[in-house]
Amino acid sequence: MLLLALDTSTRHASVALCEDDVVHGEHIWQVGNNHSVELLDHVQRLLIECRMTMQQIDAVAVATGPGSFNGVRVALATAKSLAFALKKPLVGVSTLDITAAQYWLWHGPVCAILEAGRSELYAACYTFEQVAESNGHMFYQMHVLSDYLLLSSQDLANYLLEHTKTWFGVPGERHVLPTLFCGEFSSASQQMLQTVMQEQCLFIQGGQALRRADVLGQLALRRLRAGEEDDPLLLEPLYLRRPSITTSKRKRSLLGNTAQGQDADQSQTEREEGALRH
Repeated sequence: MLLLALDTSTRHASVALCEDDVVHGEHIWQVGNNHSVELLDHVQRLLIECRMTMQQIDAVAVATGPGSFNGVRVALATAKSLAFALKKPLVGVSTLDITAAQYWLWHGPVCAILEAGRSELYAACYTFEQVAESNGHMFYQMHVLSDYLLLSSQDLANYLLEHTKTWFGVPGERHVLPTLFCGEFSSASQQMLQTVMQEQCLFIQGGQALRRADVLGQLALRRLRAGEEDDPLLLEPLYLRRPSITTSKRKRSLLGNTAQGQDADQSQTEREEGALRH
């Protein structure tokens, strides 16, 4: 089954062509705010490099967020359009799930995090279970330990200190491996997590932390093999927070001073988010 995977959740974007355990090709690039301009171009280039056509695709997978409001929406709209046009199955996977799935060899808790603006983080916690198949193949089953969270870095650290002993503590010993943080996050967020958690945290950043669309593809293929897929009409972005809406200058002049005052507050919020938004 040939699957096209799309992820433009943050400033780092990725597309991949996967088939069972084979990755035919993958593009990872820094997209900035040009998600809608660059996504289809990279998909077309990938198909050409792999000597394949759009008609050969059997399924489409997409990262559903959380992340950049515009970025998540671009990938989701593109994936839905392709699924409709090709009449192929569509599978959505949380961006946090994709981020965590790359670190399946860690035996302790894995916490995937992304900057959310307003000094908050998107986060979710995971563990991985080793599973042997009848054919001798080994894979790691991912288990989600928490809800998808929207917390300040300090609140997230306190949340983890409270819950990891319950999740991983050995009776009589209460020994817990450090939480492995992965994803895209600022130095300020890392510093706060380290301050609160001390030796109970480790971090993966830089090139090792980049999300890869082939990981999204493998997660989606497992769902498809289990007979699961999403309805393109019902699949929605996982935002965790409603996007802030600003009023255009043209509308502002028509709405009067009251709208101007409200819009000034909203614009300030937008600028604050823009400083951290991917």
